[in-house]
Amino acid sequence: MGSMPACDKQTYDVLIIGAGLSGICSLYHLRKRFPQWRIGCIEAGSDVGGVWHWNRYPGCRIDTESLSYAFSFDKELLQEWSWPETFSTQADMHAYIKRVAEKHDLYDDIRFNTRIKSASWDDDERVWTFADENNNRYTTRFFVSCLGFLSAPTLPAIEGVHGFRGQAFHTSCWPANLDIGRDFAGKNIGVIGTGATGIQTITALSKETSIKSLTVFQRTANWSAPLRNTKIAREQMEAVRNGGYEGIFQTCANSLTGFLHTADPRKTLEVTPEERVAHWEKLYNEPGFGKWLGVFSDTYTNREANTLYSEFMADKIRSRVNDSEMAQSLIPKNHGFGTRRVPLESGYYEAFNKPNVHLVDLQKTPIAHIARSSVVLDNAEEYEVDVLIYATGFDAITGAFSAVHWRAKNGRPLVGFAGDGRQDNREPIWPDHRPSTFLGLMAPAMPNTFMVLGPHQPFGNATRSVEHAVSVISDVLAFCAEKDYEYVEPEQWAVDEWTQHVVECSKGALANEVDSWMTGVNNNVKGKTVRSVARYSGSAIEYRRRCEECKQQGYKGLQFA
Repeated sequence: MGSMPACDKQTYDVLIIGAGLSGICSLYHLRKRFPQWRIGCIEAGSDVGGVWHWNRYPGCRIDTESLSYAFSFDKELLQEWSWPETFSTQADMHAYIKRVAEKHDLYDDIRFNTRIKSASWDDDERVWTFADENNNRYTTRFFVSCLGFLSAPTLPAIEGVHGFRGQAFHTSCWPANLDIGRDFAGKNIGVIGTGATGIQTITALSKETSIKSLTVFQRTANWSAPLRNTKIAREQMEAVRNGGYEGIFQTCANSLTGFLHTADPRKTLEVTPEERVAHWEKLYNEPGFGKWLGVFSDTYTNREANTLYSEFMADKIRSRVNDSEMAQSLIPKNHGFGTRRVPLESGYYEAFNKPNVHLVDLQKTPIAHIARSSVVLDNAEEYEVDVLIYATGFDAITGAFSAVHWRAKNGRPLVGFAGDGRQDNREPIWPDHRPSTFLGLMAPAMPNTFMVLGPHQPFGNATRSVEHAVSVISDVLAFCAEKDYEYVEPEQWAVDEWTQHVVECSKGALANEVDSWMTGVNNNVKGKTVRSVARYSGSAIEYRRRCEECKQQGYKGLQFA
């Protein structure tokens, strides 16, 4: 398959949408593997980085160990780069991704400040045509989606949310030049939302002494546990460079989630209560996700085991919060520990011991509406705020796709509502945000389209998942080039089998009994009020095995032309 005409700057062999970790990794590998092809990348932001570009809120920090989050493909950069902390700040993570792009001259092939609004498939020409907000058009033979699974921010579905006259913004749209010590001095700050982003923001704001008050509007209490971040000494960094990275990446490859942490093979009730508590205490006092992923193997499938561990973690919260009633409000009642993604914190619970930090439990009294300068509860209680911060999360996994108007094969939309297409026989491919895929990498009726960190892929340690997905996609494209194929699409039977496998993997997990972005629920988004299986919850090891099996079978399940 030859390259597209070089004279047409809007025409590509491969077009990548998104320049976060996925997009940068895709651009690097595809350019290297197909030097004669015209490969480009389009990014809505002003720089590379994805989540690490957009999320500049105070306290933003990775909760995966920096050393295990780095790209493994550039050994030279691994020798050059120094991570200052075990868990890096947003600024350090962004600097790292920018360095990758600079080192490999990736900026030359990225078009920034360009948001794609529509995409159309031409079955005769076998090309995709994308249009941006200014109606510029880009035609490509193959398309790689690197849109991100947490990239479409949502505001709360509360009356008056757009009528607030003070300063208001979502955490992922934090003003670039805002200085909280200067701009929040003497002000009443309100935060709605206590997920991972909210917990980090609230903790950082509580430590700013110039703020008059900080009021946290908690819709759903969230389990959280200590991050225990430390500096990385020069000697430690040198040891990692001298062979340590190989062991780190191998440990990630051997784990079920791609992280450095693995579950204890014992079951909770197989050990004595003393042994149980000793193991939990050990994990609690160590850094990172061990408190979530290093527990006994049945913690998230056995209800009694999960209850015991949840009670242990609840006691930890009570010991850190002075006001017993407030502590009770901070302890989740509707889900057990670890059945939603666990945020890690650095002083979150202690924040509520400060006299100017207030908790409003919306389970007791919901918000009625947002007024011009206040938040008003159902009981008419009113909280005056000068700044309102929405830490209300994202339209996860499928949300970034729904922001684009798709005309796929036969003119079908990608995301929509069941029954929308009955009159013109154009039923959405993913009705009601319920995805169907093949290996999480391709979707039916979406020819020549590949997804990195799309639905039905394992997320876990994102960089490890990204590198694997890009490798598989590169191999498929190489197969197309070798056989002179211009067209590839998953067959329906293969989509049905894979989607059913994803569903089967989710069975028995307590997490699937809980509303969260991981089960496809976001009550602020139409069509996302019912749980669905939107991610692969099987092991990353099994996922890689199935991808390799597909390759060895000559890409059985894919239709080429």
